[in-house]
Parts: sequence; structure tokens; C-alpha cells
Amino acid sequence: MNISDKFVLIAFFCKRLCIALVDQLMVNQILQKTHMSSELISSLKEIVLEVPADRIVDQVNELISSGQLKAGDKIPSERLLSEKFKVSRFVVRDALSQLEFYGVLKKAPHGGRVVVSSEDSAFMTMIANGLSLVKPDYQSLMETRNVLEIESAGLAAERATAEDIQALEGAVKQLEGKVSQGEAGLEEDLLFHIQVAEASKNNVLKYLISYMVSHMMTYTREYDICRDARNLKALNEHVLILKHIKARDVEKSRQSMRDHLSSLFDFIPENYRS
Repeated sequence: MNISDKFVLIAFFCKRLCIALVDQLMVNQILQKTHMSSELISSLKEIVLEVPADRIVDQVNELISSGQLKAGDKIPSERLLSEKFKVSRFVVRDALSQLEFYGVLKKAPHGGRVVVSSEDSAFMTMIANGLSLVKPDYQSLMETRNVLEIESAGLAAERATAEDIQALEGAVKQLEGKVSQGEAGLEEDLLFHIQVAEASKNNVLKYLISYMVSHMMTYTREYDICRDARNLKALNEHVLILKHIKARDVEKSRQSMRDHLSSLFDFIPENYRS
């Protein structure tokens, strides 16, 4: 073997050695990343969703999927469901509104709700649970409420039936009763907003507003929104909104809802303000 051949052979082995070193380096990096990924994954915790309305939706869908509830069957009243589930009627109404929105239930001619179809129940549950993953912060919640509820009030002024007006009057009376007893009347306050959405005759608006309003309970308590006689102020604003809806004044209904919601923006924490 001459010198030239030796240099070629040395060069070949050097090249193979470099390739091997690079390969080993890449393997080490992969192993390191894999180890880091394993550590990261092990640090993740199971997500447990504790939204009462979602649990009600799940149970109703399970009854339909199992055949215990069939198309045409009537669902128990909100009061009975509230007592059975040991939650407020507000939570029950939110759950039933979700089931209505997805076409699982519909309102019966003589009151109450009936099962529309037993088909696609599992799919409806999946959608409802997917929406429950969205946990809006207070600012996002109020910005969205401001957009939707102002229009909801305007549509209610155009479309509210005599039954809707009666329901709105009942909601105002319930809040008035709570305020007169020195109570916050949180559920009664929020139910009024759902009744306005109901009167809009827009099922998408009704569901979205019901969904957002259901998240207001926590923030209302956390930020003590009813302090400084805020509940009395809210009552008077509800009375004004209802007055304009009854008068079929679309613009004043929108404006009175805008004014009503505007003060709630004051409770946005400073670190959330954009």
C-alpha cells in the first residue's frame, strides 16, 4: 500500500468517525428531548371539569342514549330537576337551554320540554363538553355580552310576545322581592337577561347569552359586584329595559341595555385591562 492509498484509507476512517460522532450526538439530543418531554408530561395534571350544567346535560343525554327517554317523552319541570340535582333552577335552565339549542329537546305546546330525537345524543354531549372548555375571563365575557345583549334587547322590542312580556315582568318582580329583603338576587338578575334573549326569538343568541350569563355567577361573587346597592341600581335598570321593550322602542331598548352593562366594565381587574 503506497502513501497515497494510506491517506485515502485514513481519510475514509476519519469520515466514518465523524459521521458516527454526529450520529451519537443526534441520538443524545433526541434522548435528552425525550427525557424532557417525559418530565413535562409527568408534570401535567388531569383536567377535571366541574360545571353543574354540563353534568346535567350528560345525564339527560345518557338517559336518551340508553333508551330510557324516547322521542316525545316529557322532561321533568325545572323545579323538580333543581330539587333532584340539588342545584339552582338557573343551572337547570342553562343545561336545558343547551339541549334545546342542539335540538335534543324542544318546548312543548302546553309548557315544559320534550325529547325531540334520540339520535346523535353522544355527538351533542361531545359538543356541549367542548364548549365547556372555554372559560372566559371577565373582560372577554363582558365585551361579548355587550355586543350580543344590546342586540338581544333590540330584537326583543321587535319580537316579544305577550307571554314573553309576562315572563320579563315576572323576572323583574322576583328580583324586586330579593332586593326588598336585602338580598343580592344574583340568579334573579341574570335570569332577566336570559328572558330578554328568549324574547329575541333568536335561538343562537339565546344559547350564547345563557352560556355567558352562567359564567357571571362566579365573577359576581368574586368581585362583589352587588356592593354599594348595585342590586337596587340593577333592578331600576331592568325596569327601564322592560319599559322600552314593552313600548316596542328598539333603539331605546338597545341603549338602556348598553347603559345597564356599561357599569359592569368598572369591575375589570387592572391587570386585565387592555
